[in-house]
Amino acid sequence: MRCYCAYGLHIRSALPLPFDPVADQGAADVTVRLGAVPNTLPTGAGRLVQTGIGQAHPGVFLMQVEGLARYLIAEGRDVCIEPLGGDSADIAGFLAGLWPVLLQQRGVMPLHAAAVRTTAGAVLLLGHSGHGKSSLAVALVERGYALLADDVTGLVLRDERPTALPSFASMRLWKQTLEKMRMSLVVRSRVRQGLEKYWVKASSACAQALPVRAAIVLTPSHGTDIRMAALPPNDAFWLLCEHTHRKRALRSMGQGPTLFRIAAAMARQVPMLRVWRPRHPFLLEELANHVEARMAELDATSAQESARVGVARQREAIAAEPSAPASSAAKKREAGKFGIVWIACWPKAGSTWLRAVLTNYLRDDGHPASINTLVVGGVWFNGRDDFDEYLGVDTSLMVEEERSRHLAQFRAAVREKLLAAPQNGAKAARHEPMFAKTHEAYRLPNGPPRFPVGGNVVYLIRNPLDVAVSWAHHLNRPIADTVGLMNRWQGYGALDPDGIRHRIPEPMTTWSNHVLSWTEQAEQTVHVARYEDLLADPRGSFGAIVRFAGLSLDDARLDRAIEHSAFHRLQAQEARDGFNEKPPTAPSFFRSGAAGSWRGKLAPEQIQAIIDAHGHVMERFGYLREAQQFLNTASAGRSV
Repeated sequence: MRCYCAYGLHIRSALPLPFDPVADQGAADVTVRLGAVPNTLPTGAGRLVQTGIGQAHPGVFLMQVEGLARYLIAEGRDVCIEPLGGDSADIAGFLAGLWPVLLQQRGVMPLHAAAVRTTAGAVLLLGHSGHGKSSLAVALVERGYALLADDVTGLVLRDERPTALPSFASMRLWKQTLEKMRMSLVVRSRVRQGLEKYWVKASSACAQALPVRAAIVLTPSHGTDIRMAALPPNDAFWLLCEHTHRKRALRSMGQGPTLFRIAAAMARQVPMLRVWRPRHPFLLEELANHVEARMAELDATSAQESARVGVARQREAIAAEPSAPASSAAKKREAGKFGIVWIACWPKAGSTWLRAVLTNYLRDDGHPASINTLVVGGVWFNGRDDFDEYLGVDTSLMVEEERSRHLAQFRAAVREKLLAAPQNGAKAARHEPMFAKTHEAYRLPNGPPRFPVGGNVVYLIRNPLDVAVSWAHHLNRPIADTVGLMNRWQGYGALDPDGIRHRIPEPMTTWSNHVLSWTEQAEQTVHVARYEDLLADPRGSFGAIVRFAGLSLDDARLDRAIEHSAFHRLQAQEARDGFNEKPPTAPSFFRSGAAGSWRGKLAPEQIQAIIDAHGHVMERFGYLREAQQFLNTASAGRSV
């Protein structure tokens, strides 16, 4: 068996792990072995919690990944793995996502954070998936700081002081992130086959537990500047809870009071900062400069001042009882006759325009609603951190087929939570539907639905010839590229241009497959709206959508909403205030909004390529004849 060290534990493993082994140090704290694992946990052994693809009760956690392996973690000491056809390297790579469970069982708080060593102690970099904590940690290591942990930082109390435990001297980085870094990184291997994610060896690592000197919470923003603000203890406490790995499994582990004490001590004693950094572009070097300057300030702080600040924070925390953050309350939804209405479409088919009309119709407050506060979201159903918590594992370690198998269940659970009836009966029923937008295909060919059954869907469709032109502007790429992507693309939406995946990847497939996946399924009630009809008859077409969503129709109110959402108004808002959904490479989000702009923009061979790939769907929705007539006229003109 090979031996490893991490989190102050001596680990002996029958399975090679993707880290540097160490010399045998005698009795092991943790043993990783191969053997038989049961299908389920006994129901009579305590409170049983289901975590998507896992089960947990005090001291035991079971997870099965179909076609890969079954994992059983017991008492923070024993990890038993039963292979189910997976490659040993893949099995070991997936095990990396289960360390937080083992730490919880041992009373260690597993923070979703990277950590580096400074002269003053450990500095934690907290953030949700895709917020840049690993990238920032790499940049700081390149500047001479030592890596203490990546992604999972273990916290304990030593002499009642928060202390960070050293993890493995490796990091997991996406290929796109690696390609953008101007650093000499030692890449070990893929985390799993089929994933463009790699183990990277840290050039400098710390193997000692360190007192926590500061914590920095990374938050992407749509601004252009990097900003910092100190967090009061109440906010710090709830952010620490929010950034704790595997909260659903935690309920069954029996370690809640211990982890509460650690979070409370952190909030009282440790300075915490929120750092807003521009979402696009990711100014990594500038961000590292800001963080390094802050760490220098901490280094210069005297021990006496540190103690004074700690005592002041403790008194402040005692005086103010922690209360639930406003953000969590804002996410609650009340029950009623209304449910979820999905707005689905291929990009540039009019979903933003529809969202603006719906927002103005629902608010109807006398002036145009801001394009940066549209009612239609979707983040609840597509956040990777939420999906991780539901399944009980780091889903970035899953391949697409594994994610697809569980997405509809996850989204159904989110829907039920958002629409749950209030327990006290005092709150009013919902007076409007909850809208959620997606560019994702309803299902992949021969795959299961990726959305919960029994919902309502508004599917927007637009002439693919116009889509090719508008999407090229949106992506700032040649039209030839978007024609090719529409015809053969097996790619994804919801990917950050910096390669940081903070959302569940959204498979889009080809344009035709996307259309048919939504319009030919039988699990959802679908209302199809053509973009061209929205232009030609706004009142009739938008009114039909309002009625389909279950809202009563007020023609005067709808007329005001359509006027407030006129294209020139949306363009003026973007020019004045910016639009937080505009890709960083696009000149603007709102280009022209007209139909038929493909004429004079697409070459005949591009039009023919779209017809060859999508003619059957174009004919079904009334787009084929116009395209063929245009080609025939153009051909006749060339032959004269």
